[in-house]
Order: sequence, then C-alpha cells, then structure tokens
Amino acid sequence: MSEIRVNKLIDEAGTGAVELTQGATIPSGKTLSGAGSISIDGNISIGGTLTYEDVTNVDSVGIVTAQTGIRVLAGGATVAGIATFSDGADIEGFKVEDGQTAATPNGEFNFYLASGHFFRYTGTPGADYYPNFKHSASINLNDRMNVNDAVTATLVVNSPAVTYHIANTIHIDGNATGENSYTIDTDWVGGSAPDAGNGSGHDIYSFTIIKTADKTFTILANALGAA
Repeated sequence: MSEIRVNKLIDEAGTGAVELTQGATIPSGKTLSGAGSISIDGNISIGGTLTYEDVTNVDSVGIVTAQTGIRVLAGGATVAGIATFSDGADIEGFKVEDGQTAATPNGEFNFYLASGHFFRYTGTPGADYYPNFKHSASINLNDRMNVNDAVTATLVVNSPAVTYHIANTIHIDGNATGENSYTIDTDWVGGSAPDAGNGSGHDIYSFTIIKTADKTFTILANALGAA
C-alpha cells in the first residue's frame, strides 16, 4: 500500500474541499478532526462508539440512549422513537427526572426546579411551610420561563399525628403576590387552601405553574391526603 504524506488537501481550484468519491476509512486508533465542517451525502457506518458534544439539534425517529442524561435547550430535540436517559432529562435547565429530599420543613423553603420536580420531606414539620419556587439559586423562574410556559412540581411531606402543619401559600423567586411587581394567582382544587394536615402518612401537593405575563403566574394547586 502506498502513502501520500501532506499537510493539507484542497480541491484543484484551491477553494474547497476534496471529494472522496469512493468513501473514506479511518483506521482504529486514528481520529478525524478539524475546525471546518464535514458534509456527507451518503450513509455513515460506525463500528465503535460515536461521541459528540455541543449538539444544537437532535432529530431522531429511532432509539436514543443517553448514558448520563440529556439536556435540551433552545432549539429542542425531536424524538419519535424510544428515548432512554440513565441520569434524567434536563429540559431547558429543568431537571425533570431527579428529586430532592430534606428532613424538616419549617416556614419558607427553596424548591429549585433545576434540581428536580419532586421534593420530599421525611421529618416532622415544625410549623406551617410553603415552597419558594425558583429555577435555581442564581436564576429566577421568571427569567427562565416564557409566557404560556408551564411546569409541574410535587411536594410530599410526612404528616404524623402529633402535628397538622400544612403548606398554605406559595412564593415565586422569593416573592409573595404583590411583592416586587409579582402577581401570583393560586387556584386550589376544591376552592380553598387546606387548613389542616392529614395526621397520618403523607400530605401530597401537586402544583402546575403557568407564566401568563412577565412576573405574573397562575398556579393550579391540589392537596391530596390533607384535610
């Protein structure tokens, strides 16, 4: 087998890429790299592992398997087949699959949706408690959500017989309604917030947060197991 050793390959006119009309084979242990782009009209056959970073869009009609999860930002990903994520799905910075656990709720607590949409308290509440929904410690929910976007969250709190403390209000980005131009309209299923805990098992709350305008949110709230 003969060899050609050159630093660069360009077309005859000196203005474009070389056409590999019979295809190309990259031997094991070798890499293909460069600052430009590669265009392939035909099929790609890969005998090993395909590794890529900084992908803008993924459009799949087959099976997608992500070893350490998937993060979807603006532009999105379209999957018409089966998607498997071993470490959760991060959709525009919201960690949908993962959950958070803490010991004892007491007053306001931060519910960071970037850390998961499920929050469970395992200890006995020390007082009435309420979630402060934010994207993360440094990013407000108002800055992450667009108008008409909606996110859901679930709160589970241990409800022992010795106390009936409850979640009876909701804050967003550290604000109650009327604070710092925030308007938060909380609509409880059944017409009103719960006034007592269940007294056994768990109190389970579900929240659907809808951004209707800048700093304006409607929250559909439901308390299960709380009387």
